Amino acid sequence: MCNIELEKYQGRIKAAYEASAFTEGVRPESEEDIKKFEANYTSIPSEYRWLLLNLGGCYLAEPWIFGLKELTENYAIFEEVYEEYMCECEHGPAFPIGGLGDGSIVFIDLESGKVRGYNNDYADLEEISESFSELILDLVEQVESFSAYNI
Repeated sequence: MCNIELEKYQGRIKAAYEASAFTEGVRPESEEDIKKFEANYTSIPSEYRWLLLNLGGCYLAEPWIFGLKELTENYAIFEEVYEEYMCECEHGPAFPIGGLGDGSIVFIDLESGKVRGYNNDYADLEEISESFSELILDLVEQVESFSAYNI
């Protein structure tokens, strides 16, 4: 499993947030609110937790990464609905982190660390990234490329 420490790239990630129109108004989540979520549901995977605490949800490009409000709204639905749909697909324990514009859910496979998506249209899983950190850095690179192209 590829494990990149996002903290090393905080400056680049923050710059991408500032450059993207989609992240206007996005703010870091409070430790208190995160602990409240974890007390009601389960622990948030560490890299995702770091992102929420330091920058908030990630809306740079698809997939969108939930802020705490969206995570709370979608967590119960994920456990009740998506887990039932995904039961025929091979995957480890899953933690929802975001979505795609077509309504597909994106999650971290907690066994492998890979970010995967459940495609509603095909009732199938797709691999999105080797790790959460890699996904975030890929999204940052998309913003950087777009910004450089538009100079």
